[in-house]
This record gives sequence, C-alpha cells and structure tokens, in this order.
Amino acid sequence: MRKKGLFAAAAAFAASPQGQRMIRQAKDYMQSPEGRAKLNQIRSQLADQMAQRRPDKPGPARRTPGTTEH
Repeated sequence: MRKKGLFAAAAAFAASPQGQRMIRQAKDYMQSPEGRAKLNQIRSQLADQMAQRRPDKPGPARRTPGTTEH
C-alpha cells in the first residue's frame, strides 16, 4: 500500500538518512547557547503578540459576528 500526501512525504523524508541528519542538526542547534537565545527571543516576541491580542487589554471596540451596531 502506497502512502500519499504531504504528511506522508514529510514522514518518509524524516525517516531517510538525510532527514535524520537534519533532525540531528536541528536538535544540536537548539541545545547550543545560540539556539537557546534565538528560542527565547521568539518566545518573547510571541508573548508580546499575544498580549496585544488579549480582549481584556484596552483598545478599539471589537464587533463580533452576528451583532449589529445601533
């Protein structure tokens, strides 16, 4: 039985020697001081973005679907 689709192709690549090498390189990078610094930078950027999207934060009034303005 043949696997089809993008997910199956990605899984097949991850199982290949080239995929295993890339996975190992990514793990090594993320465990390095440079990789950890980059990860922390991305985390803080995401936290800032999420804080800007919180509904409890003052900002312009939001209109929810199905409501009408009077």
